[in-house]
Amino acid sequence: MASSFKIDTTSGGITSLDALGTPCPDPQPQFAEFRRKDRLGDMTLKGRGPQSIVWGFPLIDVAQIAMLETFQSTSPIYIQSRKRDDTLGVFQVLMNWLEPNEDGEHMSGFYGYRSGLVLEFIILSEVT
Repeated sequence: MASSFKIDTTSGGITSLDALGTPCPDPQPQFAEFRRKDRLGDMTLKGRGPQSIVWGFPLIDVAQIAMLETFQSTSPIYIQSRKRDDTLGVFQVLMNWLEPNEDGEHMSGFYGYRSGLVLEFIILSEVT
């Protein structure tokens, strides 16, 4: 079964993650209405920033990381991911690497693999 998560530089033919040159596993997605939530003095939450989608990869190998890096750009790219209600949507996004060391956590004994790689996609618009 093809992955429901897709990525590409154009909206015309986004490619599923398992059909890329180096197939990648499905991420654990999170959809956020706001990039950040701050607690106000009256203990309510105030949302700040744009909508975003976060893809977390619990375990991924270095070749798969290199494949995902090919989409890193200052120009918008396109992804298909799950929304908060678990329906699929195609989005025009900007891609950010949230992990400070950029390639996930290095684990002893698991050479060639990384854990905890997190990619953030800032949503510019939903493509219909």
